[in-house]
This record gives sequence, C-alpha cells and structure tokens, in this order.
Amino acid sequence: MTTPPHAGPTAPGPTPGPDGDVGAVVALKAGEHVKSRLAPIPQPLRRRLAWTMALDTLAALVDAVATVCVVSDQPSLQDRLSRAGLGTVQVVPEGRPAGMNEALRLGADHLRRSDVPRVLAVVGDLPALRPTSVRTVVAGAAAYERAYVADATGVGTTMLLATAGVGLGPRFQGRSAAAHHHSGAVALTDERLGATVPHARRDVDTEVDLADAAGLGLGPATRALLDPRTGRLGAYAVVTTVDAPARGTVPEHAETPGHAVTTTGVRVLLPPGRVADGLRLPRPGQRLHCVLAGGEVLSAWL
Repeated sequence: MTTPPHAGPTAPGPTPGPDGDVGAVVALKAGEHVKSRLAPIPQPLRRRLAWTMALDTLAALVDAVATVCVVSDQPSLQDRLSRAGLGTVQVVPEGRPAGMNEALRLGADHLRRSDVPRVLAVVGDLPALRPTSVRTVVAGAAAYERAYVADATGVGTTMLLATAGVGLGPRFQGRSAAAHHHSGAVALTDERLGATVPHARRDVDTEVDLADAAGLGLGPATRALLDPRTGRLGAYAVVTTVDAPARGTVPEHAETPGHAVTTTGVRVLLPPGRVADGLRLPRPGQRLHCVLAGGEVLSAWL
C-alpha cells in the first residue's frame, strides 16, 4: 500500500482560518507503557510513534483553533515542541499525574482563565487529522452545550466540546462514547455535521488502526516513519553514524548523503534531512534511533 499525501479533506468544511472562540487541549503522557496495545513494536519505536502522532494532531489543531495547550508532566516538552515547529502550543504542567480526564479538566480550566469561551478536548493519536475536519466538528458542535465525536469503532471518543460556562466533563478511556452520551453530551454524527470526518475519528491503538490512518493520509511527522513502498512502519534499529551528510551553504541544504552502521554491522544510507526534531546534522560516531527501509534511514532521532 502506498501512503497517500496528507492533503485535501473528503468533506466540505467551514471557511479556513482558526476559530477565535475555541481553545483545544490535549493530554500527553510519558512513560514505559505508552501505546501498550502496540506492544509487538519495539518500545523505542512505539514511543516515537506516539510522539509523531501527537505532533500531527497538534499541527492540525494549531491551524484550526485560536489556542492549543498540552497538559503533561514532561519537563522538556516545551523545548521539544519548539524544535518540532510547534512553539505556539502552550504547555500546562500537570504536577502530580492523575489520569487523562483530570489532565483535560486542568487544561480546560487554563483555557477558560485565558478567556477562551469554548473548549475542545482532543486525544493525541489522530495522525490523519486535518484542520478542515476540526473546523467542521467545531461548527457542528456550536448548537450544543456539550458534544462529542465518537471514534471509528463507535466505542471510544476522539473529541469533546463544551460551550462557554459549561463544564467539560471528560469521560475518556474505555467505552467513552457511551459514557459521554449518558452524561448528556450530544453525539456529532455525520448526519448532524452534514459531512463525513473520518480523519477526526481515526485514533490509533493498533497496527491495523495505523494502516487505516495511512489510507486516509498521515501527517508528515508520522508519515516519515513509514516505508513509502509498503505503507508499513520501517524496521527499528539503532545505528552509529560513519560519516554525516555533507553540508551545503546552509545546514538545511545538505547535499551529500552520509552513512551509518547498525548494531549488526550493516552499512545503511543516511540521506539529508532524515534526522528529526530540528536537530543538527549528526556527527560521526553518534548513536541514533531510526527506522530503516531498503537499506536507508527513513527517519532518525536521539
């Protein structure tokens, strides 16, 4: 399967541009058990996949709403987001970790104190999310005090919206669609939205989910981890650089590929621009995590 580009919605959306009345909050967790249902995938790649999906989710939100914040207990998160080009995303310290729903309440309170009237809570694993889908959801929710978007299975929830003066009341995780329904939130079905928004429903918990998201078109951060020939995750490896890509007149324009060696002694190509997170070109002898396909590095990170 060839991964399609991350471009163009299948459904019409409202006029482009951030919605100034809406702020979005995402709760990001760190730790050894992130994305545990992807356990067959090596842990470093699992954690990397969780990070790239969060980046693609946040990038879509930044283009769709006025304010985006992340609630997390990761002390270096603001720097990491800035290196990834998402410096406008606000980081709200979680303090004592108390679960996803409590983190979302904390973020909602932060947004309300910042005079953002409507709050949109979003899961962090929507790698195919598009700004147009977010705008469609936000516009469709305007008629309700609280509304939610069920995931692709209809069991979970990917988004929850609350209007001004109304508590968010998040009930994510588990059979959260039913929990949100029983709490009085309105389900934003395709009929109510007047459009299909599969990009806003396809969260990723398994490799099958990831393949479905790839069929919709992944954002650039997650797409970099997939072999473009097969649409599947590249093979995880730890490599040591032998020679770095040669610099052009500026670092972003490196011209000559470098090389690296895997822990099993296989020499692989390290093309320019494959080291992620805004990091400088690697120096010889530097160890990197990476995904490989066809004898070359698809994406590398520290």
